[in-house]
Amino acid sequence: MKNWLPACCFIIINFATFKALPAADDRLLYPPIEDKRFCESAVEFKRAFEFFSKEKELDFNEPRSIKAAIDVAKNCTGAFERFQKVFLLLKKSGVELTRAFEVSLEYSGFDNERAKNFFVLFQKLFLENYLNLDFTTAYKLANGLSKDYKGDPIKLRDDFVKIVDLCTAEKQLSLDKKTCAQLALNLTKYTELFPKGVFEDFNDIIKYVQSHKRLGLNIKDTLNLAQRVISKGPKAPTNFKKIIAFTLEENSLKLTEIQAFQLALVISDLSFNDQEDKKINKHDP
Repeated sequence: MKNWLPACCFIIINFATFKALPAADDRLLYPPIEDKRFCESAVEFKRAFEFFSKEKELDFNEPRSIKAAIDVAKNCTGAFERFQKVFLLLKKSGVELTRAFEVSLEYSGFDNERAKNFFVLFQKLFLENYLNLDFTTAYKLANGLSKDYKGDPIKLRDDFVKIVDLCTAEKQLSLDKKTCAQLALNLTKYTELFPKGVFEDFNDIIKYVQSHKRLGLNIKDTLNLAQRVISKGPKAPTNFKKIIAFTLEENSLKLTEIQAFQLALVISDLSFNDQEDKKINKHDP
């Protein structure tokens, strides 16, 4: 009996230790429910099928509606909403329905923000009360700023919308639509250089130049200046203003307004150092 005692104690101790271990966490066994790999495919199919069945102008019979609904459902949760928004926009804009269906199906497969970019930017580019571009141009530009854009789609969208609103508003820049469209396209090339987007810095430099009594630039020259400064990145606006202050307000240099302006441009141009890119490219095969 004495020989069994140590063994029994060992079993009891180890059993107690085993019981003290924490329970397995089931969350480690299954991906979280918000995992984008898991789709509400039944919901997407049902909503799409009902839409196609009721959309008489598409003239889909039941087999065609089923196939179209399956194609939408393939693009996972939220696909139908993305499809519907783009389709109804294009339909309202007078786009041929077969083409509208194809474009909308394509955008149902993108993430929500890129689909929203197309929806918002196409309206700004195409609708008469905004830039009023022809469909082909508006579609091409909206596509490029949505599907093909490599940066942050939200930041780009915010920049584009704010720039268009600023330059078309009567009490703001009040530019013609062609000039406004080109301005928005030019400035959004630099959106990714700025942590919060380009609009705030652009608007700030416009206000600064227009309010400065000794610069005296007209709106065309002001816009050209602002675009040049913005193209050199987020430090350029501050550097430009510092040199203007140094030369004209502090009277540290004996320069005319034109000379001070030119010097400020030269210094702000130095705000972006592309030498690092050149060094990297020098080693490329």
